[in-house]
Amino acid sequence: MKKILQIIILLTTVLIFSQEKFSGKYCSIPIGESDVACIDFKENNKFEYSVSGCLGTSHIGTGIFELKNKTLKLTFDKKEQPTKSIVNIKEVKANSEKIEFKFVIKDENGFSLYTNVVEQPNIKAFEIYKEKNTIEVEKKDTKVKYQILSLGYEIIELELEHNSNKLIEITMFPVQAKVISEKVFEWKLTEISDGEFKTGPKIWNTYRKIKN
Repeated sequence: MKKILQIIILLTTVLIFSQEKFSGKYCSIPIGESDVACIDFKENNKFEYSVSGCLGTSHIGTGIFELKNKTLKLTFDKKEQPTKSIVNIKEVKANSEKIEFKFVIKDENGFSLYTNVVEQPNIKAFEIYKEKNTIEVEKKDTKVKYQILSLGYEIIELELEHNSNKLIEITMFPVQAKVISEKVFEWKLTEISDGEFKTGPKIWNTYRKIKN
């Protein structure tokens, strides 16, 4: 009986590795409040990858996977990081030599946001909110780079000419999951069993199947 069981286990292992592919969705085992990584293996060796935690999904990606000689390789597609924020810049006539930028910054629901406008590369920061939304800048011919920062929202990068007054209207959207592009993840699998595989000896290296 023991010999029969050994043969069954051996045949099962050979079958799994001979197929050299996965199907279904596998997720890592969370430890405490740690993030959970999931890989959804699709047809034609395609996959969808995501990392989620208490603040939502932080990373996403798609690509082609390969399982060969107990090595799992994820090759991510080349993709651009999408942004949803909207920026509208208007030139404003002025009666003085001073150059002023007026910022009207709101969220997607139209509520005013507290933000920091950071001039690059000297990291000169201005606090912007509804009651204080105008800054005075030095007049110059070259473009100056700025970052618009608000906690929990997408970072906006602008290039502004210091040649005239400007009204800068911005609609900011919450930060989106970071897109993994043109990366390769490769793991030497230490174990493969029915509905589970391991990328190392620790419990958090275990990926279990949660969906076919």
